[in-house]
Amino acid sequence: MKNKKAFEIQFNWIFVLIAGAAILIFFSSVIIKQKGITQSSTNIEMLKQMENIVSGAGVSTGTIVPLNIPNFDIKISCNKISVGYSSIQYQSMVLFAPLSIKGGRIITQTLAFNEPYRSANLLFITSVQAKYILIGDALMTEANKTLPSELDKEAFNIYDPSKIRNTNNYRAKLVFFNANVPSEVPSSLAKMQDSGVMAIKVTGRIEKGTVDFYKKSGNAFTLSESSAYLGKSSMIAAIYAENPEMYNCNMNNVFSRNRLVTQVYQGKARNLMANTARPDCRQVYSDSLPYLNRIESSSSRLSQAQRIDISDINDISSASISLESQNAEAQKLSCPMIY
Repeated sequence: MKNKKAFEIQFNWIFVLIAGAAILIFFSSVIIKQKGITQSSTNIEMLKQMENIVSGAGVSTGTIVPLNIPNFDIKISCNKISVGYSSIQYQSMVLFAPLSIKGGRIITQTLAFNEPYRSANLLFITSVQAKYILIGDALMTEANKTLPSELDKEAFNIYDPSKIRNTNNYRAKLVFFNANVPSEVPSSLAKMQDSGVMAIKVTGRIEKGTVDFYKKSGNAFTLSESSAYLGKSSMIAAIYAENPEMYNCNMNNVFSRNRLVTQVYQGKARNLMANTARPDCRQVYSDSLPYLNRIESSSSRLSQAQRIDISDINDISSASISLESQNAEAQKLSCPMIY
């Protein structure tokens, strides 16, 4: 009888333990699931906020907006924004940014791409926890004036590695204007992860030039890829872009829009030429078409190119200067302007 009672007591305890474990597992799974739903919902809300920022860039230009946001790790890739497991895919987004935006405060800036007419707004986003170090000549001064004062940035006329400080940033980018990138990483940044330190060399002037992208490999900078820029807005874009792949992808989208806008002006020039009685006006429109054709052709190539080639940049630049002269001539003659 005693053995039977002891067995029943042991069985009851085993049952209680099993039942208790099952209840704990059930409620734990409910809590984990609820936490996942809450996190997913928060991620989606953050994505909606980012979507509003991207949409707003299409209607405003020349703006700088600091924003306080929840402390998320926002991932930016070609035509895609991700927060956790949630993401938004775009067809042709124009957003230059680090691959990872961390911290509770970000800065957005928008500049127009006018080559020679406005065809796109370039959106830049970064974190106040990312550092930008500008070194070089008068081009550096112009870039420094254009970049938001809210950025964590420093500017030097001459490179002195002893002046480069590590202020516990998760990203540090050195930008050399018409100056050589050193072979060695500044000692203050040497212990940062390779992915967190990068450099670019901007060679040229405000109107156009080339950009060399460098990555950190241990204590050294190594050349990754070369590209090109057209106008101040795309030069600034190279400063914000994480790497050449991100820069080229976004510039592909910029030149795709430039091609479409140019096609509109091609049609307008042909229509004006066909419906204008004045010979001097017709001549202006006729002379403008070859330049529009060159801009359209080069923009079409650059919209699909793996890298932005300086030869196409030079062609658009020279054609734009000539087209501006024709547009000014139309204004002088009191003819309807091309753009």
